[in-house]
Parts: sequence; C-alpha cells; structure tokens
Amino acid sequence: MREVVSPLRRYATPRYPTAGEIGEADLSRVPERWKGLRTIVSTIGAVALGLKTLALGGEACGAPASAPTESVPDAKKPQRESPRPVTDVCPLPPASLAGDGEGSFGCVAMNPPVILSEDAALAIIEREFRRRGVTLADAQELDGVEAPLGERERKRENPNLVARLVRARRAPLEEPLKKRTWIFDFGTRDGSMRIEYISVSDAGRWLKDPWEGSTVWTYRTRDAAEAAVQGFGKRTEGNHVDVGVFYDPIAYVPKQENEERSGRKIAERQLVAQIEWFFRHLSKRHAPDAPSH
Repeated sequence: MREVVSPLRRYATPRYPTAGEIGEADLSRVPERWKGLRTIVSTIGAVALGLKTLALGGEACGAPASAPTESVPDAKKPQRESPRPVTDVCPLPPASLAGDGEGSFGCVAMNPPVILSEDAALAIIEREFRRRGVTLADAQELDGVEAPLGERERKRENPNLVARLVRARRAPLEEPLKKRTWIFDFGTRDGSMRIEYISVSDAGRWLKDPWEGSTVWTYRTRDAAEAAVQGFGKRTEGNHVDVGVFYDPIAYVPKQENEERSGRKIAERQLVAQIEWFFRHLSKRHAPDAPSH
C-alpha cells in the first residue's frame, strides 16, 4: 500500500537550534529503519555533541566557557592619562595685572611711559625664578617652534614690507612666522622649561606697527608677546617643555606721581606679576588632580 503524501497546512518558522537543543540527539527524527543500527545512532549523538562543543566554545569538553567581559574602571588603580601636548605655553595674564605693554614716544607724548632696560628685566626674571628654586641658563634653544624670519630671510621673502606698512596705516601687521629653531633668553639645562622676554626692541621682530608719523613711535610689547605665545604653542614634536613669555609692561606713571622712580617700581611690579602668573599656571597644570589635556 502506497503512502499518500499531503502538504502541510501549517508549519513552524524555520530557525537555528539553540545550544541546548544541539546537545540532545533527537532520535525521534531518525527513520524507523535506522533505529536498530547502533552505529548510526551513536554517530548522530557524536555529531550533536561536537556541534554543541563548537557553540559553547569548548565547555562540553570540560574547558571553561569564555563569557563576554566588560571592562570596569578600578578606582584604586591609577587611570591612564591622555598624552600631554609637547609644548605648554602659559597664556598671558590680564593686562590689568601685568600691564598693557603699549606706549608711544615722540612730540605728542605728554606723559612718556617708563621702559625697563632689557638687562634689568632679565635680572628680575632670574631673581624671581631663583627664589622659587629654579636656576636658569642663558640662550637655550628649542626646535620646531614658529617664530619670525631672520633679517635676511625677511627681506628676501617680504621685499614689499615697507610699502605694505604704509598702506596699512592703522592696523598692526604681524611678521610672517616660520617653523625653526629659536634661541630663548633663558631655560633650564634639563630642557623642561624655556623663557622668552619681549622687550621694546624685540617687539619689532614679532609685530610691525604702521608708522603714524615721522616723529612718533608706538611700541606694542603685549601684542608681540601674544604672537610669541601662539607661535611657540604650535610646536608638536619632541620632549615636553613648559614655556613662559614675559613682556615689558611699558608702565605709565600717574600724573600726580610723575617721577621716574615711581614708574620703574610700577614696571617692576607688573613684570613680577607676570612671573607669578606663570608659576600659578604650572602649579595648576601639574597638580595631582589636574585634568589631563
């Protein structure tokens, strides 16, 4: 008698077997004529066990299953800090604290400002650093900073500078910067720190001001120092170094105290304030709980 094959009206959605189902040899699906053959039945069981072993990653063979793990930060274990930038240039302090670094000289200057000599300013810097336990050495180099071109390079690459200055009239014109090795005024011998002082004579290297008249000169040491901060901060390779940029405050004496001696005291006090600002910046950056940058 021939069996009649009828189509199924309903059937379950096909799916992959679970790991538990793989490990069970379902002999109910084995044809009746195979059940008496022990070899085939045992083979089916072995295959099922092998599939379960693969699914569980070796657990069926006695090896511990590798469960997915999640990394949980350990509060007691020091966390790995993000890499610090190789050049940490201290931003300039507020002008109200350190001086606006701007002054004019000439026939219209009724109350001329007091300018520190470069030697006096450098002596103040050395003294204040020594008071804080830091010994500075002269003329320390640093590679990879962006700084003004040398005199010959400037004339060769910018021959029309004077004409541009005359056309600019009232807007300051920054000198072009170039990646180079710069010789700083001071630095530590271990290479961890570099110090630059912007005097009125140095300001012309970083910032060219338009001429306002044949008998009037304007100096902007703070603007030049800001240009130096930006240029030094573009160094991206090499060992880490802390950089401090100071500038001549170009102090004005109050009219009721129009004495050179008082003006010098104001200028010195404002320069010392710049140095104190630098060391406060370092203490914040190197504090144990300071955020990484």
